[in-house]
Amino acid sequence: MSAAPNAAEPNTVPGPQTQGEIRFGPLLSLLARIIDFGQTLVASLQRQNAPTPAKPLAWRHGTFNLTLIIARITRGLLLAAGLQARLLRARPPRAANRPSPISPATPRPRPPKLSQAEDDAALLRAMPTADEIARRIRHQSAGTVIVDICRDLGIDTAHPLWNEIRNAIIAYDGSLSRLLGLWMARMTALFVPPPQAEPARQAWAGPLPASTAPS
Repeated sequence: MSAAPNAAEPNTVPGPQTQGEIRFGPLLSLLARIIDFGQTLVASLQRQNAPTPAKPLAWRHGTFNLTLIIARITRGLLLAAGLQARLLRARPPRAANRPSPISPATPRPRPPKLSQAEDDAALLRAMPTADEIARRIRHQSAGTVIVDICRDLGIDTAHPLWNEIRNAIIAYDGSLSRLLGLWMARMTALFVPPPQAEPARQAWAGPLPASTAPS
């Protein structure tokens, strides 16, 4: 008599894959590892009892403001999770022999471009919601979103995942030159003091010159 099957044996049949998982498997795997890095980093910073971050982290973020660094990392995690969700929902490309309906192009309103200081101030006032992140990245290329994730998580060329990240940025229409510009701006903000405002001129309080004194 054959032995009865073990009822406690786990089901090893894999579940159905979404179209996004099939098309973007390597990119989704990379995003999962980036998210794991970001979560570990922010948890470590929140446990530290220090008023300022370590110098290497400050250099990568261009600031010694620990609250701002944690806020940026949190936003980077939201961006990564939003891109994950978008890729998982992705539909397969339309068949080449199936014509797509022609509709008039409608201009998409672009959010105003903020300076780094304005962006930081807005981030410290309120963290964007998952819905706001989803709307923000809806029409952005995956490579563009990955550049913003690198910016917020402080990822640079020394990161262990950099080679994969660089390849993903290139493959999915991101801009390495834009990321380089962000790094340079961060370093400049950290090491170059902001220009001092010109002191206000005081009103003349002394006697009038003889040539202009009233007669």
